[in-house]
Amino acid sequence: MEKFNLNQVEDTNITLETVLGLAQTVNDLVSDNITLLTDYPSQDGGEKYQANRLATKLTALSAATIQATEKAQGQVNTAVKSLMEAGDK
Repeated sequence: MEKFNLNQVEDTNITLETVLGLAQTVNDLVSDNITLLTDYPSQDGGEKYQANRLATKLTALSAATIQATEKAQGQVNTAVKSLMEAGDK
């Protein structure tokens, strides 16, 4: 395998680790501050519903981002292992 390709893989992995860290931070912020949305200080039922819905969507989005990033990292690792095994033959 060429060094250039290894550098690309390493750069991709670093980017994925960064995205994962950002997604985990967003998830932590949403989780830690969910009551700001779920206990929205309004007497308007529609506004409270929208705030609760936003909280649910933000939580789902951050969780999905974490899962997708972890899956991508696994795919990169699998591809690298396959390429390395092919190069050994």
